[in-house]
Amino acid sequence: MIAEERRRKLLEFLEKSGSLSVAEVSDQMKVSRMTVHRDLDSLSAAGLLRKVHGGAVPVVKAATTMDDVARSFTERKPANANAKERIAWHLAKILAGARNIACDASTTVFALSITLKPAPENRGMFIVTHGIPLFMELQRKNLGIRIALTGGEPHPRTESLIGPLAIKTLEGLRFDYAVVSAAGLMEEQGEVYDATPEGAAIKQAMLSRANRSILAIDRSKMNFLAPYPLGTLDNFDLVVTEDGPRETKKRRR
Repeated sequence: MIAEERRRKLLEFLEKSGSLSVAEVSDQMKVSRMTVHRDLDSLSAAGLLRKVHGGAVPVVKAATTMDDVARSFTERKPANANAKERIAWHLAKILAGARNIACDASTTVFALSITLKPAPENRGMFIVTHGIPLFMELQRKNLGIRIALTGGEPHPRTESLIGPLAIKTLEGLRFDYAVVSAAGLMEEQGEVYDATPEGAAIKQAMLSRANRSILAIDRSKMNFLAPYPLGTLDNFDLVVTEDGPRETKKRRR
């Protein structure tokens, strides 16, 4: 059973029963508990359920759109924290010596604030982001890196700046690298998805202005379908997971 089908069935089970037990799902679907936990992590990161000890419960929905029920930055930050930190270590090596970098507002890319160091090769590095937590943390750490925050309207849950003004800020800029994450990657089809249209729009603007583009995504989001298209793997030079970087067909051509 492919991951997308498993996760669809998990949501169906949750809708019928009102809660999920990892042990029961593992037995019913004939998969390991680790696989069930990874699936629940992906569904939780997309705001489609809430993971609890031993299983999951439904998200309480007070609105009707994915944007309205998106999990806050604070809620998303601990999810797959070890994987995000490993991704950030790989990113720090790739970005060493780069001058101009666009970074999105994801909790995955935020982990760069942990791994970037005040190394000689990073002097003169200039990072532009629409993520308020990343901007604040890099300012606080005072690594000798120049950091700028886009304009835009603040999103109350994702702690990012969005909208036409955020995209307008990027006009005329060029980047050595754009580093973005995503809500889902359908590997076989080569399609990349995001959780909100506003997030997808500013990430696309960053990618269009970069010489090299990086998709930073942990394995729990592989073969997971989110609502809004971000692009295809051909839009990226590298995909960086907790296992390390790999070139896409675009880079190999």
